[in-house]
Amino acid sequence: MKEKNINGLRSEIDKIDNQLLDLIVKRSFIVDNIGKLKNTNTDVVDKKREAEVISRLLNLHRGNFSKDSIVRIWREIFHTSVNIQIRNNNILMPKRGVDKIKLYKGGTSKIKGIDKTIKLSSNESPFGPSKLSMDAYKSTSNKLSRYPELTAESLQATIAKKHNLNSDQIITGTGSDEILIFTVLAFCSPGDEVIHAEHGFEMYPIMTKYAGAESVLASEDNYKINIKSVINNITDSTKLILIANPNNPTGTYLNKNELRELINLVPKNIVIVIDTAYAEFADADDYEKSFNLVDEFNNVIITRTFSKAYSLAGLRLGWGYASKDLIEIIKKMRPPFNLPPGAIAAGIAALGDDAHLKNVVNHNSNIKSWFIKELNVLGFKAYETQANFVFVTIPEKKNQNASLLNEYLLSKGIAVRYLKSYGIESGLRITLGKKDELDLALKIIREFVNKNE
Repeated sequence: MKEKNINGLRSEIDKIDNQLLDLIVKRSFIVDNIGKLKNTNTDVVDKKREAEVISRLLNLHRGNFSKDSIVRIWREIFHTSVNIQIRNNNILMPKRGVDKIKLYKGGTSKIKGIDKTIKLSSNESPFGPSKLSMDAYKSTSNKLSRYPELTAESLQATIAKKHNLNSDQIITGTGSDEILIFTVLAFCSPGDEVIHAEHGFEMYPIMTKYAGAESVLASEDNYKINIKSVINNITDSTKLILIANPNNPTGTYLNKNELRELINLVPKNIVIVIDTAYAEFADADDYEKSFNLVDEFNNVIITRTFSKAYSLAGLRLGWGYASKDLIEIIKKMRPPFNLPPGAIAAGIAALGDDAHLKNVVNHNSNIKSWFIKELNVLGFKAYETQANFVFVTIPEKKNQNASLLNEYLLSKGIAVRYLKSYGIESGLRITLGKKDELDLALKIIREFVNKNE
């Protein structure tokens, strides 16, 4: 009797499926006709129209499907509709979002016409890597004909020992960026949403579009991410929240209590990424440096990098730590042999050179307050920082703004990061380099200010 009832219900579903297919086919013919009326080289995708359709359907929806499911179904219909409209126009059509990606532009490295550039644009260590790291890297030159470790297991084990973590909860990658990309790709599909700060790391929206997902910007208070805004922006489509702590490019941070408040308010089916690329430089008493959050919350991944405090930016070496459940999902995205022998060896050696790390961190701690004070004396607004850079805003005056100051510094051989691409046209980010480099930068900045008073 039970089987008969099930078969009867399945028969009803079959009839409905047939009806749905007929309606989808009918819809496709209408879509095709609309495409013939459009300029399919420029205006195929109408996001405003898509948003209106989804909003209307969600308001009408009364069934057992989640709102998220409804959004996913119609986003797929929209994507297929676009393909119908362009199929006869010989247009190469990437997946959703790719055409909107703005290529990442790093900080200026070389200035045309200048023999020697003082580079304060990319938050690199001014001291270079430790001798132990360099020697370890060189020692692997005879291994270039062989594949490296499949998953960089020796580096994983060293990281685990250094930080008293479980090795099987660690994943390594070519920079922490790769870990972030793995995470986005593992959890996001076209039409999903990723929340990050209004003025957060420039790679976050790019990574989001890799998956065809949409960026949702959380507002900030004085350039610090607003927790309430993050929570208010969560929808059924939210799959991921990216939090840089400390934040790049502002150096602001969420303290221990704020971070836990945020995590507790986020639904447990949403992954929270805490990007701590600058954690080694954070010296505030209320900064959350521990990895206990991973032990407490199954949906949290913490990422770290060797690029900043360990001075290994050129090797592209990073790692992440998460619960076993979460890390096993992310590891499925990692290709084999993603770290070369030199990077593995240099990373292991760097973790063992406490003296070098201490020197880098102490320099940063000792110099940042002085540099911030000197910038503020000039009438700028330099913000307190938990990173190895200072974020400063330049007041708009006659012949004075951030863009003009940036150009003046470049003309004198000093490269800083103008933050227009981050949506902060009044801001500069200046790496805390060596004392003599910063002295020269300040001298040139003073020249600029005095010249334009």
